[in-house]
Amino acid sequence: MAGLDYRRRRMFTIYAVAIMLILCALILTACNADRGTFDVSGETVSEPTHFIAKLMYGLNENIKIFGWTVIVFTVILKLVLSPLDIWQRVVSRRNAKAMERMRPQLEALAEKYGDDKQRYQQEQMALYKKEKYSMLGACLPSLVTIIVFIVIFAGFREMVGYQFAQDYKQSYNVFETAMNEYFEGEDYESMDMTQENAEKYAAAVENAQQKVYDFYFSAEQVEARKFLWIHNIFVSDSWKEGVPNYLVVTGQEGFAMSKITGVMKDEYELVMGKVIGADLAGYGSGAKWNGLLLLPVFSIVLSFLSQKLLTKSQGTPPPSPNGKSGDSMQANMKMMQYFMPIMIGVFALFYSAAFALYTFTSSLVAIVFQLIFALVGKILDKREERMAGGFALFSGLMQIVEEAGALAGLQRALRR
Repeated sequence: MAGLDYRRRRMFTIYAVAIMLILCALILTACNADRGTFDVSGETVSEPTHFIAKLMYGLNENIKIFGWTVIVFTVILKLVLSPLDIWQRVVSRRNAKAMERMRPQLEALAEKYGDDKQRYQQEQMALYKKEKYSMLGACLPSLVTIIVFIVIFAGFREMVGYQFAQDYKQSYNVFETAMNEYFEGEDYESMDMTQENAEKYAAAVENAQQKVYDFYFSAEQVEARKFLWIHNIFVSDSWKEGVPNYLVVTGQEGFAMSKITGVMKDEYELVMGKVIGADLAGYGSGAKWNGLLLLPVFSIVLSFLSQKLLTKSQGTPPPSPNGKSGDSMQANMKMMQYFMPIMIGVFALFYSAAFALYTFTSSLVAIVFQLIFALVGKILDKREERMAGGFALFSGLMQIVEEAGALAGLQRALRR
């Protein structure tokens, strides 16, 4: 640290704080083994405990259709975070205007100290301080976006695990009830498997699995999981089957990181025998695709557009000592412009469609907010220009009056 110039020390500090905050968010999300894990061996499934998941759970109790719950939740979240959003954009606007004022001076400094980077950076930071240009404010929006993304993902992870657990537990109860009714209370699990009993047991299982199928694909259950073209919003909007198999729900396969415990593979496949691999009247081979990859594509496009607007609002980076604009700051801004859409695209493609719907809605609301803020900014700029023009006109008139008064005084002195 001692060998670094002031500007590099400042940037090092900013990045260190950013990395620490992101690591804390990741550790808090990943290291809690109970998050996103639900035991289905008991009488009931415990409710989600993550504060984001609890909020969505409460909303879904009233809305019932999780797709609309996600949209309502996202809008509420954006409204709650709007003061921070406004502050970020005010800082970005102030930085952009300060940079425009400083640009001629920075260009002069870059030309004067082109061969002395350390001196240039010292003069640059002194000018930043004078004009109140915030380097932290320039990178804060991207930092906050990443942290919010990690926290929200943890909440969705838990909701997906809870829904998997609920779907199985309810199906298991339907299966057990059907089996008990078929055997009229007889303990079928301990009976001798003679050929007659084996045939009776097979018929009972067939009947129970059909009951589970009828329950799982009942109008109420389908409506709760379906959203627009997506058959199961808790599964990705892709070529994945709409009904998750044992490896997926137990977290052994896929990208979910949410899982159920307390059930063996044989039992799960027995209960869900007719449901797994069922024809969903969906898409792709065998009509089993859960979606059409639309949400991942939309999420990437809107996220990129949102980052583009955000970068534009932050203005052009300062010139470097060699006279070129941007150097490392421009490279960092460009990296973030592509990093966030790519990260969101990966999550939207391989994780649940519910999370993809969140990223899509969040980016859409952010774009609308950015456009409104840009419009308000233009109105304020025009008002400032009019005020500055009026002040310049007033100053000019006063100067003319003063000059006229001085000329009249000179004429009176000459007459004397």
